[in-house]
Amino acid sequence: LDTGVFHQDRYFDVFVEYAKATPEDLLMQVTVHNRGPDEAVLHLLPQLWFRNTWSWGQEGATKPQMHLTGDRSIRAAPWGLPVYHYYCEGASEFVFTENETNNQLLFASKNSVAHVKDAFHDYVVHGKTDAVNPAAAGTKASPVYRRSIAPGETSVVRLRLTELPLPDPF
Repeated sequence: LDTGVFHQDRYFDVFVEYAKATPEDLLMQVTVHNRGPDEAVLHLLPQLWFRNTWSWGQEGATKPQMHLTGDRSIRAAPWGLPVYHYYCEGASEFVFTENETNNQLLFASKNSVAHVKDAFHDYVVHGKTDAVNPAAAGTKASPVYRRSIAPGETSVVRLRLTELPLPDPF
């Protein structure tokens, strides 16, 4: 409180709740409350990514892949495991990149891929549309929710990660 970051209550409360329908069916609800006195825009990116083990130089290591499907869900195909579907209710768009370190930023050396792990920050904060993969594929993905939330109001986002291809996931 001494820092002033909560001055005039200009902040959001964000609550994330998880539930399991089955061991392979995970549901998530994100509830956002605008505690401030003015309407405010919030960018919410509930990300899904593969842990980067393919860059460790292990022989035979393969790179998993995610991509956008026709039903506007993210299809995640991990190494030798079942395919998962990430359903994102009401997402305005989806962004993809690779879960690879930004060597150019950190070490002033060449990046190994065109789209690096901090691409979402560059896209949302700096408006760099070329930071994310236009092919809608990668090892890191997220729906993008842009919500204008009135003072005292709440916005809810529902997501589901499941093995099951569902025609109506919510």
